Parts: sequence; C-alpha cells; structure tokens
Amino acid sequence: MELNVLAQIITGVATLIVAMVLVFQLRKQNEQLAIQHKDQLGNAVNQFKTRFEDITKETVTNSDLADIWIRGSNDWNNLKSDVERYRFRNHYRQYFNMVMDQIRLRNEGVLPVSDEVIKTQARNMVHAKGLAHCYKNYHKKSLMAFPEIMKIWDNFYLELYDEDISDFVPKRYGTTNF
Repeated sequence: MELNVLAQIITGVATLIVAMVLVFQLRKQNEQLAIQHKDQLGNAVNQFKTRFEDITKETVTNSDLADIWIRGSNDWNNLKSDVERYRFRNHYRQYFNMVMDQIRLRNEGVLPVSDEVIKTQARNMVHAKGLAHCYKNYHKKSLMAFPEIMKIWDNFYLELYDEDISDFVPKRYGTTNF
C-alpha cells in the first residue's frame, strides 16, 4: 500500500511540475507575442510615415507636379488638360489610398489611430475645392464601406461648402474619364 501511495505522490508531483513548465512556457509565449505585436505596430507606423514621405517627395522634387497639385487643390477647374487632371487625380488617389489603408488597419486593431487623426485626415482631404472635388466625384464611393468614416468626411464637406453630399453616390469613372 505504501508503494502505491508513494507512486501516486510521485505522479502528482510530476504532473504539477509539467503544469508549471507549461504555464511558464505560455507566459514566455505571451511575452513573445506582445513583443511581436509592438514590433508590428512600429513597422506599420514606419511604413505609413515612409509612404507619406514618398508621396510628398513627388510634389517636392517635381516642380511640374507641384504646380499641378497647388492649382488643382485650389480648384479642379484650374487644371488645363486631361494630363493635368490625370496627374492630380492620381496624386490625390495615393494620399486617399494611404488613408484607406490606415482605416482598414485601425479597424483590424493593427494600427492605433485615434478619432482625432481620422478627423484631421478627413479635413485635410477636403479642405480645398479641388481636393473636395476629387473626394466627392471619384473617391467617396470607396469610403462607403466605412459609413462612420464617410459621415465624418461628408460632414466636413457640408461644413466647408454648405452642400450635403451624404446621399450623393459618384458615378464609376475610369482613370482617364473626368
């Protein structure tokens, strides 16, 4: 009988040791996951900063594009040709897609983006007549997948231009149709 009790004690201690080792391993794994998550966030932030710098660098280093961007931002009608409209719209699209990616990553919990940042981006993307034209007529449809974000953009549009576009649905244009 004593041998049986001793075997049970040894089995119990061994089971306890295995459980402790597993708990230790799970803690280590959770620490590693937390570190990886932090790294992932840091990489995402750096990628967005780099992407923004790359887009901005285009206008800074290319005086023709800078001129188109400034004139087009002030008013879409300042653009003189389809080539200028194409270049302006594509440049706007790069900024817009960067914001869309940021919204998607925010919604997936990958990128910590505050509501204030979302509002600032919305205001930046519609604050001038030419930018607002591109949003309303070409890119608003993309935001329809995010109704709460689209409402923020549309509210800024309303505030700045006294036009309610909340029910406006842009036509689907090709990249060279203006």
